[in-house]
Amino acid sequence: MLHYTRGRPRAQRQSMADMSRLWYLIGVSKKYGLDTRRFLMCFPHACTHEKSSHNGMSIQLRQKTKNNCVFLITQDQKLIAQLHLSQKLLKYLPEVDPASFPFIESTPASRMETLERSDLQIKDLDAKVRCVNLKAKVVGKSIPRYVFSRFGDALTLSTATISDGTGSMRMSLWNAEIDRVSIGDTVQIDNGRVRTFRGELQVSLGRKGRLQVVENQPTQ
Repeated sequence: MLHYTRGRPRAQRQSMADMSRLWYLIGVSKKYGLDTRRFLMCFPHACTHEKSSHNGMSIQLRQKTKNNCVFLITQDQKLIAQLHLSQKLLKYLPEVDPASFPFIESTPASRMETLERSDLQIKDLDAKVRCVNLKAKVVGKSIPRYVFSRFGDALTLSTATISDGTGSMRMSLWNAEIDRVSIGDTVQIDNGRVRTFRGELQVSLGRKGRLQVVENQPTQ
């Protein structure tokens, strides 16, 4: 299914998820004018030494398990991405020939965006982050109140406080969303919309976001 020149037998054994991440990393190197091979080699180096850098791009190891590593990619303190790379892919990176990936420009933009906002932590967020996936615990929740939209519709709003151990932030809950979560619940937010309101970062679901309770509060 995947036909490349150098390293072809091993490339065929990479999963589609790993190949998508590899395409993404090559795309990042092209976008920021990096030497692709040197940029890719930063990840095995960071896996061993916790940090690596190339031409102003910093790669930091955030988490390491037997099968995966989580890396944070930044440039001049600006968050570029945080993503998981399997140990299998990390071992393969030194053998990658960037010239054997002729279809990098046709990588779907939606896939690139999904990887770019994947699995961030609250402490990594700033006003430059537009969308995010977060897993956090609801540690506070305000009493619902009525507000009016610009079209004059009456809406119900509650502001929750969520924390993931690295920081905390506000989460806006609208209408039916309010009754879906309680203090003590652990929630997974996918495609959450991040914005600044009165100088404070907040996340909401917007039109494309999804909220799932992954762990309910203990029953008293």
